Amino acid sequence: MTTDDIVLRDATGGDADAISALVVALMQRWIAPDCTEAGVARLLDSMAPERIEARLREGHRHVVAELDGRIVGVAVLRLPSHLYHLFVADDMQRRGLARRLWNAVRTSAAADAPVTVNSALRAVDAYLRLGFEVAGPVRSEHGIRSLPMRHPPR
Repeated sequence: MTTDDIVLRDATGGDADAISALVVALMQRWIAPDCTEAGVARLLDSMAPERIEARLREGHRHVVAELDGRIVGVAVLRLPSHLYHLFVADDMQRRGLARRLWNAVRTSAAADAPVTVNSALRAVDAYLRLGFEVAGPVRSEHGIRSLPMRHPPR
């Protein structure tokens, strides 16, 4: 299996359960250790299938990576230019998939504005490799610790 076998496509409402399962599992491993219990509860609520369906209806750009019918990655861009999610299944990391997902949603961002992201502390290096820059100090909001980052306009 190569990354050429992975298909990127726009998500549909029918993908909400699979997207939720992926992002919840990855959040619990990579983000939750740096958050309070209240922060984790808030994240879990935001990652529920009905929340994902609502963001799809609101017009957030969702791109999923699919391999043999399994969603192995997702990127979500809240228009005009905020990267809301970028998750890749643990067994698919370090293969350039995050970059492919980022490039797919980046085309929908406002051309003249930087793309912002509130990076999980354990994801900062991945965002730096994608060309993001640190945009401020670590912050804690609602029990969720993150580092604001931005990517220069296209």
